[in-house]
Amino acid sequence: MDAAAAAPPPPSAVAAYGPDPPHRAPLLPYKGAAAASAASVAAPPQAPALHGGPFSHAEAEPCLGIGGRRGIDGIGGGGGRDSDRDANSGAVWLLCFFVHRLLDFRLADVEGSLEALGVALSDGVAWRQPFGGEPLSPLWGLRLPNEAVVPALAARATLVRGFVEVWGEGADWQELSDAVAAYPSALKEPWLRASIPYKVSVETFGCKLAQEEQVQAIRRLSGFVDFQGSVDLKSPVATFWLVVCRSGGNGGVGDTVPDRLYFGRLAAACDRSRVDTYALKKRAYIGPTSMDAEVAFIMANIGKVKPGQLVLDPYAGTGSILVAAAEHGAQVIGGDIDMRVIKLGKTRSNGLHVDLYSNFRQYGLVPRLAGLLRMDMHTAPLRSGLEEAFHAILCDPPYGVRAGGRKSIAKQVEIRDRENRIPSTAPYSLGECLRDLLDAAARLLVPGGRLLYFLPSSAVGADGGGDEAPPQHPALALVTDIKQLLTTKYGRRLIAMEKVHVYDAEAARRYHAEHPDPTLAADQLHDTVYNSAPTEPVAQPRFRGKQV
Repeated sequence: MDAAAAAPPPPSAVAAYGPDPPHRAPLLPYKGAAAASAASVAAPPQAPALHGGPFSHAEAEPCLGIGGRRGIDGIGGGGGRDSDRDANSGAVWLLCFFVHRLLDFRLADVEGSLEALGVALSDGVAWRQPFGGEPLSPLWGLRLPNEAVVPALAARATLVRGFVEVWGEGADWQELSDAVAAYPSALKEPWLRASIPYKVSVETFGCKLAQEEQVQAIRRLSGFVDFQGSVDLKSPVATFWLVVCRSGGNGGVGDTVPDRLYFGRLAAACDRSRVDTYALKKRAYIGPTSMDAEVAFIMANIGKVKPGQLVLDPYAGTGSILVAAAEHGAQVIGGDIDMRVIKLGKTRSNGLHVDLYSNFRQYGLVPRLAGLLRMDMHTAPLRSGLEEAFHAILCDPPYGVRAGGRKSIAKQVEIRDRENRIPSTAPYSLGECLRDLLDAAARLLVPGGRLLYFLPSSAVGADGGGDEAPPQHPALALVTDIKQLLTTKYGRRLIAMEKVHVYDAEAARRYHAEHPDPTLAADQLHDTVYNSAPTEPVAQPRFRGKQV
């Protein structure tokens, strides 16, 4: 099939997303403290500065913040290259090849990783929509201020397969050949010399190619790419990717992603072994609400977590989010209202006792666990006057589907066994819980620090149109609002907020006086989930689900 002929032209911004992208909140630019220069990230050895490329054919809008984007022409349309501009600025356009998982988190994961590495999003970072205008495609164009940051970005990003400097793309082999021939020889030649050992890897989306088919594709590629070096499959200096996209409804993938071929030099491949290493099924101590390891790492990226920082999870549970933050080099403190979870742990059927410390011992992260507290955000557990102590607060508050929220209450009782006493608690609505959380974050975060939490929501209005606005605070600005469907009845939204003003107790008091009722529609989520009345199924493409 001639995908280029069959695919409609890229839609406009309004046609593609509506006035705002469907899974993003209105976004604000980064307002944190000045970050370290991206130049401090070492460049890969023997990597000449390459600029321009097929993705520079059209002007892209600058990135607006986490996951921020506007309607941009597809990366595969024609037009001339603006290589002079990129050559002068040092910027480079790359193909960002995502894994087909957790689709709505992908751009935010990359942008948060860049900010954690010291790259300001205002410094020339931009996205270009995939060819064909399908936002769920894994093939996005990404503009970076320089290529030096790419290896570090690849090592950190959770949902990326690799970054490719595309030399050509097309709907068929002839178009690909013509595009590669048109790519500037000065940018190709340094990587095709006889002194450069190389290998070619065939990567696919929406299809599987047998070994013989891959070999045939590489031979066909060699007909118009002048490889002069020797093949080295173990330690090549240059690695090239041939990306074959053939969705066509195969494997549950929608056919809205046009068939296309991409070829170019691999700038950096991502090692996703960390996701498997930290998977919950291999974790020593987990519970029914333990955060998935992949999502926990995404939260750490969007939270800009990096070495030397102090991170708090006030609803730590079995510590999944803390483990992810610690793996990125931060010192972490966890709290929970349930003394049994953070102190007592549990005994397995084989007689082995495990607790939250077991998870940190398992990964060699004990030195980064600064402490665990039995705490309750409702009672302001940290000392009075403590402000600007944490660089990030990452958490998953209890919202009453599997486990309802509880808060401490005072009772006049005689404490006979202080060591084993479980303090009295009472029900804690989600709205009240989040009001306390936001006020604590406004006090405890450093300027530019981020609060991330999950807010439950009904599956109705899954495109974002039916969701209530997240709670606000005068010291915090909303950065991103990403929705993930969990079942046909409910989902959750990852809310990221950034501290943009110094905490003002009087301003917070006035705001709460003007908004005295913290009740949220999400407080009734339990009734929605377990309501026996039939509901209309949520209209979603069949290749969307809990993991995508």
